Amino acid sequence: MTVKQRVGCGAMLKAITPRWAALAVTALFLLSTALAATDSAGSELAPDLSPQPPKLAYLTETASGSPKVWIAAATGSDPKLLGPGQQPLLSPNGQSVAVALFGTVNGPQEHGPSIGIYPTSGAAIANYLSLETATATPLAWSPDSRYLAVSFQSNALKNIAAGSGLDVIDTQTGTVTTITHGAIYGASFARDGSDKLVFAMAHSLSETAPTNLYMSEADGAGLHRITSDGRSLLPVWGPKYIAYDRERMRALSPEYQIWLAMPAGVRVRKLTHIAVGSLVQGLVPLAFSADGSRLLAEFEGEDTSEAYAVNAVSGRAREVAVHNQMAQGAGISSDGSTLLIDVGSFEQPPSSGRIEAIPFAGGRAKVLVAHGAQGSWNG
Repeated sequence: MTVKQRVGCGAMLKAITPRWAALAVTALFLLSTALAATDSAGSELAPDLSPQPPKLAYLTETASGSPKVWIAAATGSDPKLLGPGQQPLLSPNGQSVAVALFGTVNGPQEHGPSIGIYPTSGAAIANYLSLETATATPLAWSPDSRYLAVSFQSNALKNIAAGSGLDVIDTQTGTVTTITHGAIYGASFARDGSDKLVFAMAHSLSETAPTNLYMSEADGAGLHRITSDGRSLLPVWGPKYIAYDRERMRALSPEYQIWLAMPAGVRVRKLTHIAVGSLVQGLVPLAFSADGSRLLAEFEGEDTSEAYAVNAVSGRAREVAVHNQMAQGAGISSDGSTLLIDVGSFEQPPSSGRIEAIPFAGGRAKVLVAHGAQGSWNG
């Protein structure tokens, strides 16, 4: 299964459909103060979006159980159950965890909401969208934790791409704005707090359909295309550049290498030059460090999903492994010194794996969660 096929069926890593998206690197832009109170004429205080101590969200699930989302301290201590969900994505301010709700109960599930947002305080979940029309996946939070980008895929049997697309949820107002319709291959918010959004979109689910990067405001205004090669996808917005994959078509599977572009869409340079076998696709960018010098990526392909540490200046890429076990990338610390990884859960139930922290430069890993996967942090 190729990266595009995984994204199309909702099985990609959370940083790509993920998964993709705003991970620990967005912590630099946390709000420094709570929202001001409204006037005293019977109005309530505005929601508190002030920074919280670093946290870690993750998933547990056995082969016979249902998926459960947890919140803990960034060290993995003091875990608390939030509720059912898949592909948890922690907000930069640590106050919310977005989850996909499809597949959270045993048996057929075609009703109810498709996206949920849990307050980490333990308050009631806020539900959005509907499984009756589409499944959905949280992709990225805006740096101020107000907006959530969500990809949705139509349940229709025909013209699937036309009924699929990208939504942005305004968590302050509850408004859901559809940015575009089409097959979505990644989304990421600007790091400067402008709430601009970059995403990749194709008008068809075909493997060979042209895919380009687009940019808009969080409310959909100013939508425009920024690449025209038809082979650009899976963008991650860093402090200086947008990292993205450029696809080279081959006989058995496409090849992906990471490129860097200015936000205006002018291609800067090809960053990585790693060897890619015929049955694998190559590197997918996941998250930048705060200064943009380090990049977490994932090497994807058939029966393959391996975390890579990438020097965003030289392009040097190194596989991240723990005791010769394949690890999947989950996040990078704001200072770039530490990677969050999943170990032992690839193609296995989440509770078969563990979540660990490992130095970017290599070294001994530390177990944060002994039985869990799909880690998402803001540390």
